Order: sequence, then C-alpha cells, then structure tokens
Amino acid sequence: MTKIITIAQQKGGSGKTTLAANLAVSFSLNRKLKTTILDADPQGSLGKWFIQRESKLKDKNLIKMKTSSLWGVQYESNSLKDKTDMIIIDTPPKIDADGRPAIQIADLILIPVSPSQVDFWATESIIDLAQREKKKILVVINRANAKSRLLNEAKQFISKMKVDQSNTIIGNRQIFISSMGLGLSAIEKQKSGKGSTEISSLASEVLSLL
Repeated sequence: MTKIITIAQQKGGSGKTTLAANLAVSFSLNRKLKTTILDADPQGSLGKWFIQRESKLKDKNLIKMKTSSLWGVQYESNSLKDKTDMIIIDTPPKIDADGRPAIQIADLILIPVSPSQVDFWATESIIDLAQREKKKILVVINRANAKSRLLNEAKQFISKMKVDQSNTIIGNRQIFISSMGLGLSAIEKQKSGKGSTEISSLASEVLSLL
C-alpha cells in the first residue's frame, strides 16, 4: 500500500525541500522503494533539483516527480497510488487552511524545525492543523548546530507540544547544500559522511511510523 508523507512548516527556510529530496533518495536507493516526490511549492526548488538530477543521472534516476497546487495534491496522490510505494509532498510555507488537502491525504506529517524561537512560533500552527485532522506527526530538528544552546530549547519546545520527536537530529551541513545544487543527495555525494548517516537514520524512523 502506498504511503504518503507531507513535509510541512509555516516558516520558510526550515529545510523542507532538502529533506524531501534526501529522504526520497534514501527510500529509493537504500530501501528499494518506488518513490515519487510531489512538489506543491510554487517556488519550484524541488523541481529545479529534479531537472538537475535527470540531466546528471539520466536513466539511473529512479525517482519520479509531479507538480501540483495545494488543492490538487489529493487528486495527484490518488492517481499515483498504484504506481509508487512512497509519495513525498513538499509544501510551501504559510499553508494554513489552503494546506489542509496536503494534510488530509497524508499518512504522516513531517515537520522540520530549526533551533530558533521564530521557528518554534511557526511550528505551533502547523501542529495544530495536523492534530485537528488526527494525523501522525513527527517533528525533526533540522539545520541544527550541535553546540548551540537553542538545541536543548528546541527539544523542550517539541516535548511541550506533546508530539513525536525524531531521535535523529539533522545538522546544518554543507553537504546538503552542495549535493542539492548537483541534483544529488547527501548519501550519493558522501556515502559515509555524517549527513548521510543522519538522513538514513531519519528515513528508518519515518518508515517505522508508517
């Protein structure tokens, strides 16, 4: 049965697109799952990554991609269900009520939050939206500096929200930036690096909830 993950966050710059791309590659390469990314963000960053990827890898690229409006994600997702194992929906920031279809269709809402007070404030509303739809939620600390005092504050914030928090913390690493620019993922550019290990670990946690 096809599983759908919606990556959502009210604040821009939380790393949604980078997580979507890296998780898609991890599911496809490490887990041998047919994976489709559904880009519902008008900025189109995921689409640009995918174009770079197809140009570089050609027929070695096993990931599929579709684009959609937020209101069209349910139709597109349902049309893909007999063709893929995993669908990852990348949403724009500030989705509120417009993003409800992307929340409703998902089996899991993955919410990246950077260790900053502004991110904490933005995260509350998307958690509330997902909870109202009675969805499984996993909050992952993303773009983190291991030495920052805000890291502990982020953990405490998530704990107070009474939602699942991933054991994996995704660091603020250059490998994510450099690999995205090439149409690749961290695990393809640096298989034994910390970024690759973090993504593989997060992918395992996500699959355990589906």
